[in-house]
Amino acid sequence: QDENFDTHIEEYDGLIARVIQHEYDHIEGVLFTDKLSSFKKRLIKGKLTNISKGKIKIDYKMRFPAMSRKR
Repeated sequence: QDENFDTHIEEYDGLIARVIQHEYDHIEGVLFTDKLSSFKKRLIKGKLTNISKGKIKIDYKMRFPAMSRKR
């Protein structure tokens, strides 16, 4: 709906459809890993762990959530 509460229906495909779905998933609290089978999750578990610990090489700035640390 727009600012006047008029409903509009549009269809998208290709990359823009993926981007819109990705952003909608963020709003709904859905992560891409929620859509993976348990087998695929096991295959990439190490990579996901490294990402969450900030152990990755990237060309852009990222913020990582504070990790609880055992003392």
